[in-house]
Amino acid sequence: MGDRAYAPAAKPVPVRATNGAATNGAGAPRPAPPPMVPGRVPPPPMYRPKPAQSRAPPRRRRRSARGWCCVCCLWLTLALVGLVFLGAIAAGVFYVVYHPQLPTFAVSSLRLAALNVSDSDAVTSRIEFTVTARNRNDKIAFQYGDIAAAFQADGADVGDGVVPGFLHPAGNTTVIRAAASTTAATLDPVQAASLRSKKSHAMFVQMDSKVGFQIGGFTSKRINVRVTCAGFSAGLAKPEPAPAPAPLVAVAAAPAPVRGRRPRPRTVVRTSSPSLSSSGGKATTTDAKCKLRVKIWIWTF
Repeated sequence: MGDRAYAPAAKPVPVRATNGAATNGAGAPRPAPPPMVPGRVPPPPMYRPKPAQSRAPPRRRRRSARGWCCVCCLWLTLALVGLVFLGAIAAGVFYVVYHPQLPTFAVSSLRLAALNVSDSDAVTSRIEFTVTARNRNDKIAFQYGDIAAAFQADGADVGDGVVPGFLHPAGNTTVIRAAASTTAATLDPVQAASLRSKKSHAMFVQMDSKVGFQIGGFTSKRINVRVTCAGFSAGLAKPEPAPAPAPLVAVAAAPAPVRGRRPRPRTVVRTSSPSLSSSGGKATTTDAKCKLRVKIWIWTF
């Protein structure tokens, strides 16, 4: 046997794949593309559409609480403006059709029948007064509730009285005779001394009531009114002897009103106390300046 030489095995040559990655013997290599034939155009690459991605539907944007508040405020403002506009139109039509006027009040006479101030600064008094109310409207009547009257003399309370309510027709003048009194009311020492030292006292009258108006069969809700009268004075009245009885006088019936003429305002005398007609002494005629103030809810006009 002859000896032969041994040759070492050659290392495997790596095969470069088409994508440029070496296999290094790991895995089967990709087959090489066919050789290009001169004059032949290669086919275009195959189009493979991408799978449609499932998207969630767009979420509806919710309106914030601030937006709802703004919308509510806007509609509320528009509603209030509309109500005010309609009210202004209704008030204008009412004024043109009825031409309303406030009633007027005046304290035509006042008699200080009694005014006694004791040593303990307690006052006892009686005041008889006459109030004239005039309704200058042609189509509007007023319905008065009970009238609470309060009197002051030199700033001290000297009497309170209540006048029953009444209906004041259109174009009517009503004369109210009533009385106010107080018994053993304690006064401030300074006010009591002023009442003792003076013979004529500066008077002040305040009357509070609730009034509603009537137009035909409609009657409104009553509102608060206040009448204040000042600028007159009165002294303690002296009793006078009772006058001789007057002779009887026959009063003929008034003629029927003529059509087409406006009826004259009527005068009605109302007496709230039966003892006023028999009281002696002369009443003081006053030129009191009375002011009427109307209170609606929290506003006073």
